[in-house]
Amino acid sequence: MANNKTAFAKASCMALMVCIAAALGAPFLGAMAEFTCCEIKPVIAACGSYVKTGGNNIPMECCMAVRNLRDIVRRSMHTQYLACLCLQDVVKQHHHTINTTAYENLPYSCGVALPYHFTHDMDCNIIR
Repeated sequence: MANNKTAFAKASCMALMVCIAAALGAPFLGAMAEFTCCEIKPVIAACGSYVKTGGNNIPMECCMAVRNLRDIVRRSMHTQYLACLCLQDVVKQHHHTINTTAYENLPYSCGVALPYHFTHDMDCNIIR
């Protein structure tokens, strides 16, 4: 249990650092940022425990965050690409604590269609 809390704290800290960098004008991955990884932080916060454990009951806050993500990525193909990179980065950092089935089914379980599938090996280049 302590390891899950530590991993989540590290993810939150990483997201906070990205937010601070964006606020200081350092765009994510060198792109002219209309989108920053800070915008997926609510998804990580709301869905973190579900994605780690799975189960039948997805928290309402999690599905609301996934819907908000959908609305954000509708802005442009570039935004979809950047959001994918952010999600990909979080998954790579925490792949050992993520319930693969819960993560991959998250958008579908929330009734949300996204332009890509949540997987451990997301290929963000298909969006470009």
